[in-house]
Amino acid sequence: MSKEPSAPVSRQRSDRAYRRVLLGSNITVALCALAWVAYVAPNLTSPAIPQIAGRISRGERYDLDQLRQIIAENLPAARRQCSVKSMRELLLLQLAIADESTRRDSMKRADADIEAVASASRALLLCAPSEGLGWLGSYWSAIRQEGLGPRPAALLGLSYKFAPHEAWLQLIRAPLALRVHGALSPELKDNAVQDFADVFGARLFPSAAALYQTAAAGARAELLDRTCSAPETDRELFRHYVADKGFQLRHRCYPSDDRPAYLRD
Repeated sequence: MSKEPSAPVSRQRSDRAYRRVLLGSNITVALCALAWVAYVAPNLTSPAIPQIAGRISRGERYDLDQLRQIIAENLPAARRQCSVKSMRELLLLQLAIADESTRRDSMKRADADIEAVASASRALLLCAPSEGLGWLGSYWSAIRQEGLGPRPAALLGLSYKFAPHEAWLQLIRAPLALRVHGALSPELKDNAVQDFADVFGARLFPSAAALYQTAAAGARAELLDRTCSAPETDRELFRHYVADKGFQLRHRCYPSDDRPAYLRD
C-alpha cells in the first residue's frame, strides 16, 4: 500500500520549492537591475554639460577636442534615453565646435563637424519635433552644405515658429539670420529683426551691440528703427557698446554730438 507523504514533509518540500522560486526571482530582478545600471550608469550625461552649454550660449570658448570628447562620451546615452534636455545641451556644444571648426580647421574636419550638427539635430527632432534648437541646427548645417535655398529657409522658419521668443536661442539664431538678412523672405527678415528687438528690450546691450556688428549692412538701419521708442538712457548705453566695437551710429534716433569731449562728459 502506498504511503501519502506526511503533512510536515509536504510543507518542507513546498517551502523549499517556494524558496527556490523566490531566489530565482530575486536573482532575475538583480540581474536586470545590474544590466540596467551597466547600460545607463557609465553613460549618464556629465553634470558639467549644462554649465558648459550655458557658457557657450553666452559666447565663451572651449578647446574643441575636449568638447568633442564630452559629446562622444555622452551623446549615445542621451539618444538612447531620448533625453531632450541633454541632447539640446550637447547640440549646443556641437554647434560651437562646428562654428569654430569652419573658421580654422581643415575642410575635411569642418565637413565632419557640420554633418555631426545635422545628425545631432535630426536625433533631437525625432525625440522633440517642436524643439526650436533642433530646427536651428538643421538650418545651420543645411546652409553650409547647400547655401541659402528654399529648404534651409524653411528650416529657419520652423525655428521661429516653434521658438519665437526664447532669449537664449535668439542670441544664437539672430546673428545667423542677420548675416544673410538681404537674402531672406520678408517674413524671415521681420523675425530676425524681432530677435534683435527682443535682445535690446531685455537690456542685453553688449549682446545687442554684437548683433548690430554682425548684421548685414542693409539691416542695420532697420535694427536701429526698433530702438527709437526706448528710453534715451537705454539708447545711450547701446551707443556706448557699439562704439566699443568701432562703430559710429548714424541714425535719426541717435543724433551725433559734435561738442568737444570735455563738454560731453
